[in-house]
Amino acid sequence: MNYLKMNIICLLVFSLLTFHESLSAEVKAKVEVIIDKLPDEKQEKMKDFHSVIQEYVKSVKWLEDDDEMPIDISFQFFLNEKRSSFEDRYACEFLISYKDVQYFDRRVIFPYNPSDQLIYNEQSVEPLTGVLNFYINMVLGNELDKYRNFGGDVYYKRALNFAAIGKFVRTEFILGSNEREELAKRIFIEPFITFRTMKDYYFYGLFAFQTDKKIKEARGNIKRAIELLDKVFQITPTSKIELTEPKQFLDAHYVEIVDLYKDYVDRDKIFETLIRLDPERKEQYEEYLTGS
Repeated sequence: MNYLKMNIICLLVFSLLTFHESLSAEVKAKVEVIIDKLPDEKQEKMKDFHSVIQEYVKSVKWLEDDDEMPIDISFQFFLNEKRSSFEDRYACEFLISYKDVQYFDRRVIFPYNPSDQLIYNEQSVEPLTGVLNFYINMVLGNELDKYRNFGGDVYYKRALNFAAIGKFVRTEFILGSNEREELAKRIFIEPFITFRTMKDYYFYGLFAFQTDKKIKEARGNIKRAIELLDKVFQITPTSKIELTEPKQFLDAHYVEIVDLYKDYVDRDKIFETLIRLDPERKEQYEEYLTGS
């Protein structure tokens, strides 16, 4: 009897641990809504808007089964009233960010009533859910590229799909749709292809350094990543959309690079390249040149 009880307890503990892992391995939203530019009555209506966005993000299975991991994405909504005679509409500047990438969109317009329910659908979208779905998948694509070569493809393609169907919302909410589609399309052309290849080398090297302390292997891969990043800056973009991700990448990871190479014998070429790519931090990189 005691043996049976022990087995039952073990099964319960295992089930609870598995359940807890499945809960934590989801996309969550940290949401800030700035409503001070709205009239008082609209501020009252939108006071719980952050909770609505959080619940929507939490309710959707964004990640493929093989990619399940905890991801906490930050959202900011800067709301303004968009006048309409028959529904509440909002113009919005929208910022979404996670780790080393962020997207800022000034062209978001959507109708909203507190009684509305946000519903996820990959075949059709409303103005608000279309924007959310698009940018969440762009962020996920960036993150999954770090774990395997072009690992973000499924999410970038999903984002492109949402951008395409977003062009078929009501005309008054179509502003920004073309730009979002262009933003997603450029993922699959140069220089973004090289940028994505660079990330594969960089994060493989970082993993080798942080987990196995394989410094030589880490430096070799990250050196190749820096060479590819240099190439990214030299390629003339084939898209009209500015490529901001390389700068964001350096902002997020330059400290890791410095730590890895500051005692490296042949470090000058690395830091000279960084000075050229990231001139804002020229003085910081110059400290580690062998002639300094």
